[in-house]
Order: sequence, then C-alpha cells, then structure tokens
Amino acid sequence: MELRNIYVVALAAVALFMLRCKGIDEQPTNLYQTNKTAGYSGTFAHDWIQLSDQCIKENNLSGPHAARAFGYVGLALWESLYNGIPGAKSLAGQINDYPRAAPIDELKIYDWGVVMCNALRIVLPEVMDQMTDAQRSAVALLTERQEDKLSAGISERSVFDRSKALGIAIGQSIVTRARKDGRDIIRNIVPQLPVRDAAHPWYWDRTTYNQSPVEPMWGTLRTFVIAHSQVCEAEEPTPYSTASGSTFHKEAQEIYYTPRSDQNKKLAYHFENGPGRTSSPAGHWINIAKQFLEKDERDLAFCAKVYCLAGLAVADAYSSAWYMKYKYNMLRPATYIKEQFSTGWEPILSTPPYPDYISASAILGGALPVVLVSELEDRTFVDRTHLGSALYTPEGGPFLLPERQFESITHCGEQMAESRVVGGVQFRRSCEEGINSGRCIGNLILNNLDFGI
Repeated sequence: MELRNIYVVALAAVALFMLRCKGIDEQPTNLYQTNKTAGYSGTFAHDWIQLSDQCIKENNLSGPHAARAFGYVGLALWESLYNGIPGAKSLAGQINDYPRAAPIDELKIYDWGVVMCNALRIVLPEVMDQMTDAQRSAVALLTERQEDKLSAGISERSVFDRSKALGIAIGQSIVTRARKDGRDIIRNIVPQLPVRDAAHPWYWDRTTYNQSPVEPMWGTLRTFVIAHSQVCEAEEPTPYSTASGSTFHKEAQEIYYTPRSDQNKKLAYHFENGPGRTSSPAGHWINIAKQFLEKDERDLAFCAKVYCLAGLAVADAYSSAWYMKYKYNMLRPATYIKEQFSTGWEPILSTPPYPDYISASAILGGALPVVLVSELEDRTFVDRTHLGSALYTPEGGPFLLPERQFESITHCGEQMAESRVVGGVQFRRSCEEGINSGRCIGNLILNNLDFGI
C-alpha cells in the first residue's frame, strides 16, 4: 500500500476513534448546551404560572392586565430557556420592539433552570399591577426554592453564578420592553368617552349598572406579534334598531328568550371569569394549557414554548378586542332589553363594565385553540379550572362549580363564545365575529413566529 493511502487510512481511524469516544450523539456541539432544557421538569414553569395566576386573582386585575402579564411571563420563559434547546431560536427581532436577546458565552456551561427562575424573578413583579409585599416575598421564596433544588446538581459555583447573572440580564431586557409598551402612558389618562343620548341610542350606557369603563385606551398598547391592534379587526356590529323584525332586535330577542335552564346556566357559569376568579378569560386559557402539560408530564422545553404561545396570544387578542370595544362603544344587551322588553330583566351573569363589541371571551375562544392545537392536538379533555369554586351571580349563590368536558380544544373555544350569549351579556354577532378575529390572530402568531423547533 502506498504511503499516502496508509496515511489517509490512519487519519480516518483516528477520527472514528475520537468520534466514538466523544459520543457525538449525546454530547452538545457547544458547552452552553451541556445541560438541555428538555432535561428539566415542566414543574419549574408550572410553579411560575401558578404564582402569576394567584397574584392576578388576589389583586382582582381586569382581563387586559392579566393578558399582558401572561404575555410577558410567557416571553420570559422562552427567552430564558431557548439556548438550552438544540435548534431553538430567540424571539428577539420577531416580537415588536424587542430587538436583541441577552448575549451568552457559548464556551461556558449554564444551568437553564437557574436562568429561568431569575428571569421570572425580575419580570413578574414588573408586570403585575398592585403587587403587594407578601406577593413580592412569594416571588423571592419561589426563586430561592427552585435555586436550592437546582443547585444540588451543579458541581461548580461559577455555573450557578453565571446562570443567575444571565437570567437577570434576560429579565431586564424584557422589562425594558414592558416599560416602553405604552402601559405607563395610559395609566393615568381618563379619556372623554361618547355619551349615550337620543342621537346615539346604540352607545354603551354606563348608568345601567353604574359602571366605570375598564381601560378605554388599552387598544393603543404595543402588541407583541401582530403589527397593531387593528390587524384582525372584525366587520362593524349589527346596525342598531328597535324595529321589530330587524336583525338587532332579533339578536336581543334571542337573549331575552333564552331558557334559564340548568344546562345554560352551567355553560354560562363555567366561563364566568371575572376579576378575582380565574385571573380573567386569559387566565382560564393559560390554566387549560397547564392542565394539558401537567397531565402529559411534558418537559420544561415543551412547556416553555406552549406557555409562550398562549401568553402572546391572550395578550394580542385582548389588545385587539379592546381596540374594537372603544371604537364602536356598543351597548350591552341588558340596556336594550330593559328598554325594549322588560325593565326588570337581568342576565344570568353580571354585565361587565365595558362595551359589548367585540367579545373578549370570543376572541380568545378563536385565538387560543389555534395556537394550542398546533402543539397539543385537538383532543377531548376535562377542564377543571373552576372545580369546587364558589360563584355568586345576579340570581344568587354561592354556586359550587363542577368540572366540564369538551369534545376538543376548538369546541371549548366555541363554547366560551356561546356562554356569553346564553349568559345574557353579549350579542351573538359580537361573539361570532370575535371567534373569527381570534382565529385570525392565532394564525398570524403561528405564521410570524419562528421558534426554530
């Protein structure tokens, strides 16, 4: 054999030996992926979602506030963990006004659980309105508890310190985005809203239940994924009319004559997500995602992606819904029915303090199934969000609520929209168009984001 051929064969043998020793199928290309996010339990993420939900409920935050908080929590989860997921990408440059991810040293080892809990420690208090000292202590306690559990498997203190510093840097970069999204600008602005009068009988009447409008300028906040809150705007609401036989009159009749059956009450009650209950309709959907992830025992990498998708979807859906609500300023069924049918009529559910069109519950019922089905499949499930909770309604209470089974995630979204009609708080067109707008938002989020996996 020629000397050159012997040399080539020898090199090949040495290379093969080195690859086998290294175990290329098991070892990361770079040191920063020595620990993989998929190797951590999803419980680390569930704990933060649970604490977020608890704080929102305790502080009686409204739907828009809850949705925004879940948007930032979901983003923080993904951004703190994607580096530990082979092939995954940062959402920096894909999220509006979030241009750069926090840098890492690819030649160093990180513990991604420590990174995550320190990022959340920075983000959650920043985006949680009215956070109490007790809640801040709960954030610190959860961080410490997770750090203690994680540090037991870290052999070098430098890995822990480096991971903690990276988590803080990621949290601060997300907080920078949050402080510029417009929330602080509108915080103390009370705009002059249109007043219902003889010339504008379709306007929302705040005197029906002596209501103060919730966040009339929320639609001006910077959205996360969709370009702006008008992108998936629905068609105009049904033209107001008191004429018998008109479409608007028929929509009101449908609500007025809806049977107050046990079946309809159970549907309405299951999706009653007022402040202090399930951290709003947004929190209800995050809880549905959590139930799937816990049941399937999914790892931290998978949970991070699902919570991120769900958080961004609820946030952008609420921005869109709130833009339309205060654009059209449409009255609620209770006002119309009391004037046209019966002054003593009351809906099954309490009428919330903002205009009818478009339904936030319905827009979430369109958006969330789209993003969740992309990861979880459209399967039968039992929703235990309200199991055992007490509900007070205009018809009395407390009513202790059961679990509820759904044919699919899509079916759940459609039922959420329908619950607003049978509950007497929104017109059908508001719910049907809400579903359509929500599906538009959900598909835009899936089409515009590249997680890399």
